[in-house]
Amino acid sequence: MKTVFTKNERLSETTRIEAFSDGVFAIAITLLILEIKVPDSKELESGLLSALLEKWPSYLSFFIGFFTVLVCWINHHYMFNRIKTSSHSLILANSAVLFAVSFVPFPTAVLSQAFKGGDLRAAVQLYGLAYILMAIVYRTLSSFVYNDRGVTHTAEEIKYRKGITTMYAMSIVHTVITFIIIYFSVFASLLMYILLFSMFLFPVWYTRLIMKFQKSKN
Repeated sequence: MKTVFTKNERLSETTRIEAFSDGVFAIAITLLILEIKVPDSKELESGLLSALLEKWPSYLSFFIGFFTVLVCWINHHYMFNRIKTSSHSLILANSAVLFAVSFVPFPTAVLSQAFKGGDLRAAVQLYGLAYILMAIVYRTLSSFVYNDRGVTHTAEEIKYRKGITTMYAMSIVHTVITFIIIYFSVFASLLMYILLFSMFLFPVWYTRLIMKFQKSKN
């Protein structure tokens, strides 16, 4: 017997993909807090407050890692609001995103050690490679926005899709340039990453800004 799917059923095809993805994001954030260790008896010899303050590199790296995963989740949620049809290609693209996100705790841990007196430049370079990877996989995922089979999209949706894909293409350029800047100034590269955070923390606003720019060019 042939199964007939209604429109509403088709529109919920990505539900399991989103649910699984949310679980991976939650685990990635949880792993970050594990890098903050409770002071041991030797560290407590100088007093609890002093022992806690000495762990500032762990707090800073957790803050950076948390917001990295948060921004990734916001953009993932943002795109899946506009991806309605599941496909094997979409599953593979989303799996690549989850791979990049699950990798975040590792460079975060390395960064924490670098803040304590290690090679900060090398640690930021490792983090930079993670950012480049995330930019690439998110650009790939963005190609599935408003790409439903057998659906005719409005002119506004087509423009929106172009704006989204352009935004993530720009993120690749941004992360590659920032990675190169690390060789000249670690501080300047960190400022560039903060700028990247601030833009992708508000993807809807950023997309509409790009759309306005594209419209002015036309």
